[in-house]
Amino acid sequence: MSEHSKFLPKTTDCKKYTLFIDRDGVINQPIIDDYAKNPSEFILCEGAIEALNALKLMFKRIVLVTNQQGIGKQVMSSQDLENVHLKMYDAMKTEINSYFDLVLYAPYLKTDSHSWRKPNTGMLLKAKEYYPDIDFSKSIMVGDSPGDMALADQLNILKVRISNDQFEFDNQDFIYTDLASFVTALSN
Repeated sequence: MSEHSKFLPKTTDCKKYTLFIDRDGVINQPIIDDYAKNPSEFILCEGAIEALNALKLMFKRIVLVTNQQGIGKQVMSSQDLENVHLKMYDAMKTEINSYFDLVLYAPYLKTDSHSWRKPNTGMLLKAKEYYPDIDFSKSIMVGDSPGDMALADQLNILKVRISNDQFEFDNQDFIYTDLASFVTALSN
């Protein structure tokens, strides 16, 4: 568990927190050894939209941070990613204007070790440039991969893991079966 906190913030305290959230395996169903390269391959996880609705009302800010190596591998383009995200946004249309305050993605190959590619901290540091009031000690990283948790370790951010059968590791502060279970834990 991280040194700064072994507890989830109380619901009333979440408004002081930034939530960093991964996409694949958290919001949409993961595709083993592949990517959602077009809208037809992008399938939302059960309960994800309702969970995001709740999270948006709870947190000060939500930032989507996602590795998109498929662009670097040239199996998809930036336009393909935009089309996938348009499907996600279309599914999320509600009375809430925007689920995410910022969306950042790293199109770089894993072998490039680019500063933006998780587990490197570049995307989170860029988010702090956009929103200087981000306090990493009052932040939570929600992801499903070892890279998500390693990123959180580097900035001493609370680590929430969403279960994904393709990854076996034990480096999280909390683990939940899905985003809805995380929302339930915050609400209790």
